[in-house]
Amino acid sequence: MKKFNLLLTGLATTLATTVFAQNISDKWYIGIGAHAVDHTSVRGIFDGYFDTDDYSIVPPLSKLTVARSIAKNFAVDLQASIGEIDNKRLKIKDEFFVLAGLGIRFTPLSESKSLKWLDPYVRVGANYHKYSYKGIKIVEDDPSTHLDAYDNDYNPKKNYKLGGKFTGHDNNFILNGGVGINFWVTKNVGLNIESQYNWATAYSKDYINFFQHSASIIFKFGAKKEEPLPPPPVEEEEPVPSDRDGDGIPDDEDRCPDTPGLPQFQGCPDTDGDGIPDGEDRCPNAAGPAQFQGCPDTDGDGIPDIDDACPTVKGPIENKGCPWETKDVTFRLKNINFEFNSSKLTAESLPLVKDAAKLLNDDSFEGKKFFVDGHTDRVGSVAANNRISKQRAQSVVNELINEGVGKDRLVARGFGKSELLCKQADIKTKKDEEGNILYPDQESCDRSNRRVVVLDQSGDNVSVTKEVKIRK
Repeated sequence: MKKFNLLLTGLATTLATTVFAQNISDKWYIGIGAHAVDHTSVRGIFDGYFDTDDYSIVPPLSKLTVARSIAKNFAVDLQASIGEIDNKRLKIKDEFFVLAGLGIRFTPLSESKSLKWLDPYVRVGANYHKYSYKGIKIVEDDPSTHLDAYDNDYNPKKNYKLGGKFTGHDNNFILNGGVGINFWVTKNVGLNIESQYNWATAYSKDYINFFQHSASIIFKFGAKKEEPLPPPPVEEEEPVPSDRDGDGIPDDEDRCPDTPGLPQFQGCPDTDGDGIPDGEDRCPNAAGPAQFQGCPDTDGDGIPDIDDACPTVKGPIENKGCPWETKDVTFRLKNINFEFNSSKLTAESLPLVKDAAKLLNDDSFEGKKFFVDGHTDRVGSVAANNRISKQRAQSVVNELINEGVGKDRLVARGFGKSELLCKQADIKTKKDEEGNILYPDQESCDRSNRRVVVLDQSGDNVSVTKEVKIRK
């Protein structure tokens, strides 16, 4: 046993020296240490996992690890373990043991700048395993072949017979997985602790599965040496450059050489102190955010004051920053039409009602309720006009509701021909503020009277004329 371990020490040292010499320019580390094998705790970490009396411990220099980083947080490694191991489950003593294979690691803290000394990882691997199980055979239907599970020095309360079906081999394929931690004592020297579960894929029973625990001293190397920077060239003294505006920035580097400014703006001023130089600031005397090119947005409606027709009141951009009014909704409905002698809206009128619905749902009208008033021209009887004006107003209300306006916010009213905008005396006589005749003929007069108007129920412009009542 001692001669074997001495030979193992010499081989590991030679291999470590060779690997170091050959890979001085790469990201490598090498670990040399001892390992322990536990065949008795394969049923779980609470089944004797920490009972070191049942470990088969191999002295130092019995495990060699060579690892190389391949990408951020990932590394590959080659591990080889050797020694004389007991399998206490099958009562095998001092049997020659080899476990060698490749693995891949995930190292979540490998790029950490605050925890450079701590390097945990998760590892999976595939291995060749040599350990002689020849001659051990258990026949499932033959209880006489069942074996006692443990040596006498193992916990006698856990003695039981190993049964089922099992035929041992010398050479096996092993998959393993586990966790480990590297503790870097210095930049290039550290301590590794690792624990892995090893699973023999060729057996239905776990009789040769085992935990392997190891501790190693590790050495990291391969960092590229940084070449020292060349000494700065000796510069000849040059004449002091001119600075006309006296802001400390030479004229040949000053974008505004005649106006004192700030270094971060290459010598140009920022009068309002909003971080935008005056030359790029649409509002150089009023601080504002960069998204509005330095202009403020007092009402916070997303439209800078310089472009906002109502800078102190929120409003949509479609209305130049001003809130919508009921006259805007009525204007949308100005050109709606109904089918002849009917309250049904024409197909061409539906998009106009849809536009009016968008306005009524805008924040400008939040919480407000409205009258939708129908009016007719002078033609026809009072009863007929009363009926059709109320029905047409209701048709508009129904379509507004279809477009998402709350039903409880709308009331349809009909006024027939009781509130004419244009009377017979206005034709060819009534003018607008610019002196233009409003109603050049009878048709234009009648058209202005046939209308649907939207009024705020709490507003000042609510009609005082009594709403017409339709007989049911």
